[in-house]
Amino acid sequence: MVTVFTPTYNRKNSLKFLYESLKRQTDMDFQWIVVDDGSQDGTNQYIESLKGDAPFEIKYRYVENGGKMRAINIGVSISDGEFFFIVDSDDFVTNDAIEKIKKYGATLPKDMGGMAFRKMNRVDGVVTGKPFPQHVIDSTPLEIVYKRGIIGDKAEVFRTDILRKYPFRVHDGEKFIPEALVWMKIGTQHKIRYIDEGIYYFEYLPDGYTKNFTKLIKNNPKGFKEYYKEMLKYELPLTNKIKFLLRFLQAEFYILTGGTK
Repeated sequence: MVTVFTPTYNRKNSLKFLYESLKRQTDMDFQWIVVDDGSQDGTNQYIESLKGDAPFEIKYRYVENGGKMRAINIGVSISDGEFFFIVDSDDFVTNDAIEKIKKYGATLPKDMGGMAFRKMNRVDGVVTGKPFPQHVIDSTPLEIVYKRGIIGDKAEVFRTDILRKYPFRVHDGEKFIPEALVWMKIGTQHKIRYIDEGIYYFEYLPDGYTKNFTKLIKNNPKGFKEYYKEMLKYELPLTNKIKFLLRFLQAEFYILTGGTK
């Protein structure tokens, strides 16, 4: 079985699109876990109203607002699925997403950490990032980006038992840490199977992360410091090493000066 996991915060209206895409699945052997990160827009009532209608299991947890990483840790802890598929609350999936995850998961070697599919722009359906040189590549997050140059968001599906070994560290007073921190750590021990097929629609915001980066690092310097410290352990191109070192120092500066707090 597959666990579809969705962290959410005040996204009741966009959750409807994701729920409808889950109802259209060609394979219903999955559960949907929603961790509500303190919503105040009626998400609770909306999810409860779905439970009698949904052709799949829904698990819902309401928690005090603490950020996506805490929500992922909770979701992983209550998951019953062999594979854990994170789908954000403003995105949705193709009708055959679960079918494809199960198809490729059935032949995935036990020592591999999971799979990574392609993401597509929900407006025009265009796949994000460079095409893969082969349909299927067994690699690591580090190698796929920094050696093969295949950048762009991907739809990761991890083995749940492996995710349980790599929980996100929670820093007091902070609500964000780059997800890649954990994906990179998993990649040091387990390869990922990269599959050149789209299963995930998302809204492409060309300047979203960049535009908010300064605010994010000011508000979450400990998490960013941990991420850049981890990245500096790896063999990376010199330009990336320098960039990450500067970011590490920037995070340290915000820790010392109190960031925006």
